[in-house]
Amino acid sequence: MIATTIKIFIGLTEIAGYYGNLKRGFQEIGIECTFIDLSSHPFEYNRDDKPNILVQICKWNLRQMKKANYKIIKAPFFVSNKILMIPIFIWTLYHFNVFIFAFGHSFFRNHDLPLLKFFNKKVLFIFNGSDERPPYIDGSRHNLTPDDYKKISRKIKSNIVAIERYADCILTNPASAHYHIKKCGNICSIGLPFESSVKGINHQIGDHDHVQILHSPSDPIGKGSDHIRNSIYILKKKGYNINYIEITGKPHHQVIEELQKCDFIIDQVYSDQPMASFATEAAWFGKPAVVGGYYTDHIHNDFTQKHIPPSLFCHPDEITTAIERLIVDEEFRLALGQKAQEFVRTQRTPELVARRYLQIIEGTILEEHMFDPNTILYIQGSGMPESQSKEIIRNMIEHYGIESLCLSDKPKLEQRFMEYAYDIRE
Repeated sequence: MIATTIKIFIGLTEIAGYYGNLKRGFQEIGIECTFIDLSSHPFEYNRDDKPNILVQICKWNLRQMKKANYKIIKAPFFVSNKILMIPIFIWTLYHFNVFIFAFGHSFFRNHDLPLLKFFNKKVLFIFNGSDERPPYIDGSRHNLTPDDYKKISRKIKSNIVAIERYADCILTNPASAHYHIKKCGNICSIGLPFESSVKGINHQIGDHDHVQILHSPSDPIGKGSDHIRNSIYILKKKGYNINYIEITGKPHHQVIEELQKCDFIIDQVYSDQPMASFATEAAWFGKPAVVGGYYTDHIHNDFTQKHIPPSLFCHPDEITTAIERLIVDEEFRLALGQKAQEFVRTQRTPELVARRYLQIIEGTILEEHMFDPNTILYIQGSGMPESQSKEIIRNMIEHYGIESLCLSDKPKLEQRFMEYAYDIRE
């Protein structure tokens, strides 16, 4: 495919500004690109397009659904949007030859993929975590029964199988790609495209007698906010002068305002990547991030050193110690913030990430940006402590057998989960 003929469609949702920034990157390298966001979320990134009256009506319907208090009031707007999807899909078929779908879903929950392939469209799918991660190691799923986990596992697995049948490439994080079979693009080494609307170079305040720490969880349970609050309590008891700010469910611009005022951020406790969206935003302003996660013990199996972003990525049990280090060691804190800023502003620019996507589209992507999901070793997941995921897996196995994990195509990985859940040591 010749670059000058490429016309890209991105849709149909936004995740932490990722897709709006990706669109910007394609435009910066001269590729025609349209991004349509037909999700309803509270964070107000406002970087999507409204290219025709059909999309404008859908966006209006979404606003009315958001205002409505009762399902019976929401229903007409919901049905209208479902109907409008048909002409919007036909319009995209006519206008675009590359489709990039977000969060594991296309226009009609992937039933339209055979039609896209029939018309010789290039199809890329991006997975963002909970859309693909086995639910029994996904802390964003709360208070479920073993039967719930079994059903969700089957649903996610079948969705991935259907997508792999038709997609030209899938981009995802090796730490959450357990259900994939075909070789995937490593979305973390390819990069999270980011460029803040705030153009300041650095916003260190440095004229106060306290340390200002920001935590902004989209999901306080999955991000381990209780653990973080307890760490702050412990450190205050030790005598540290801490001004701890926590923001949840606020528009994006309010988070950015607080981000510019802080000394550093605490992203989360149980992450499966060292610099996700919030930590990337912090790095833009030279603010380092404390990020906890069991994946810290496995990341070097999936990434070369140059693709590992600079954050204070630590085991969940070491969160308090990591926070304390950034409080007491100002030199280290400032140096880490500078490294993080340099990384984001050189390795995660929308233009650079878009060029890597263009390589995927044209079939020239470097092997270092790909990975084989059949070699995955990581099993702790994201958003929950080991004790919780082990209990969930044991309950699934005891109620429905090992096959309920939906990993029969990867017997070695399946065995690792069995040994993990029952603390079987080699």
